[in-house]
Amino acid sequence: MPDRLRQLYPRIVAHDDVFAQNTDDETWLREAGRRGWIVLMKDDRIRYRPAEQRAVMESGVACFCLHPSKEMTGEDMAEAFERALPRILRIVAAEPRGGYIRGVNRQGQVRRLFPRRI
Repeated sequence: MPDRLRQLYPRIVAHDDVFAQNTDDETWLREAGRRGWIVLMKDDRIRYRPAEQRAVMESGVACFCLHPSKEMTGEDMAEAFERALPRILRIVAAEPRGGYIRGVNRQGQVRRLFPRRI
């Protein structure tokens, strides 16, 4: 998936380019926030885990998760993110401080997952 997205945006960095596979989510999310990276991931369950929520909020990372990602191939995931990238970049420009998790569906539509609006 990263290689396909790098064709459009050469500055894309994959998790495994920087972190060991067993690096806990809180650690790498905080580092991504410190570096000002936009996070694209396939684990939308992150929105339910308090430690990861805290890492996202405190680090100010802008996190975009595939939702739902079940039964999607790497090619499907890349296509979904490719469709969503213009919207993702508009959201990040409008909300540069991050601290949120958004869902990206198969069609590339983006919606708020965390924090939920009340």
